[in-house]
Amino acid sequence: MSVYEKDNKYYISDYVNVRYQINREKINGCPAHLHDFVEMVYISKGKCVHTVDGVEYPLRHGDMLVINYNQTHSFDDITGTEFINILIKPEYVNRSIENDENVFALLNLSEFEDFRKILDSKKNVVTFSGEDRDRIEDMISIIRKETERKEPGYDLAVRSNLNLLLLMVFRKMSISFETIYGGMSEAVLKYIREHCGEKITLEEMAKRCLYNTSYFSRVFKEYTGMTFTAYLKNTRMEKAAELIKNTDMRIEDIICEVGYSDRTRFSTHFRDYIGESPLKFRKSKK
Repeated sequence: MSVYEKDNKYYISDYVNVRYQINREKINGCPAHLHDFVEMVYISKGKCVHTVDGVEYPLRHGDMLVINYNQTHSFDDITGTEFINILIKPEYVNRSIENDENVFALLNLSEFEDFRKILDSKKNVVTFSGEDRDRIEDMISIIRKETERKEPGYDLAVRSNLNLLLLMVFRKMSISFETIYGGMSEAVLKYIREHCGEKITLEEMAKRCLYNTSYFSRVFKEYTGMTFTAYLKNTRMEKAAELIKNTDMRIEDIICEVGYSDRTRFSTHFRDYIGESPLKFRKSKK
């Protein structure tokens, strides 16, 4: 049983559950209850009224209502209304972050605490129209089919489409690059620090964050005070200095460890950043 109720609180057994509700007959609604999951209600036909923590939300086709876990939820007569419930366990996002590096920039949330802050701002409803509405409905359809069929790779398909759907919802809520975390930006910087020894490009990072390159570059500079290239270079020099000072690794090995293949280029950057050559720096610290 994927959805079950206990003491007027609903639970789901899967990380994600998608339910299509087609109500051609009169249904008197649902009394107030709680969820142990985040519920997203998308109206695909008709109209109805949902109540969240005492606030009424009239909904019609194209509206998406987001209900946080442990919020009180009820709805009125839904005769003739068609809607889709997307139920998500809070742990799902953390699980996604651990298994998919692309998602860190999308929702760097801890147990949905940042999601709670957004919902507390009373922006529980977003409205989609035109191409955006078509995209949302296509993604919901894919998520539903994948969760029902559970064919090989279905988890990746669900996660990818759900992440994009959530991104569209957050963008509609006008959550900027800088405020998704106190931030998404910090998650990006952490990733750069942890992977500075690998080949990292501006284009790759923008793609991971699901932004175009020019926008990502501009916001990154606004947040850090320097270009992406300068930040990456400084991060590599800081790591190199730490390895030179605290380990007995050969300089040649350290050069490779921080993502360089040219010793001359590395030495020039190191001297510009630290103020002396790698060998002199090691001698001075010993």
